[in-house]
Amino acid sequence: MYTAVFVGGAAGSLLREAFSLEIPGAPFLTATFGINIVACFILGWLYAIRHKVHAHVLHLGAVGFCGGLSTFSSFVAELERIAETNGWAVIIALAAEIIVGLAAAMLGEAIGRTFHSERPPE
Repeated sequence: MYTAVFVGGAAGSLLREAFSLEIPGAPFLTATFGINIVACFILGWLYAIRHKVHAHVLHLGAVGFCGGLSTFSSFVAELERIAETNGWAVIIALAAEIIVGLAAAMLGEAIGRTFHSERPPE
């Protein structure tokens, strides 16, 4: 289990770093916005299939990969940067990330349930 978390976390962290260098922040969004939304989507999908995969796959994907890919500390640091320039924009960035992140997780779960549901043999 620890190995799965370590490998997934390393892969997610490296991918986040590679993408964060390429994605500039917007005046009202954080640079990690897209990365965090993707992680929310993957977490929703993993939640939907959690009973169909081995626990180590969930540790690798949810705890390791998504934990490394998404980053709360960078999110908060970027909110601080936005707050220094525009106090109202930080509220927009915070609300957008939470609302869109929740929607992405729900979409991931819906897709996971749709494509990985138990279907009776025909």
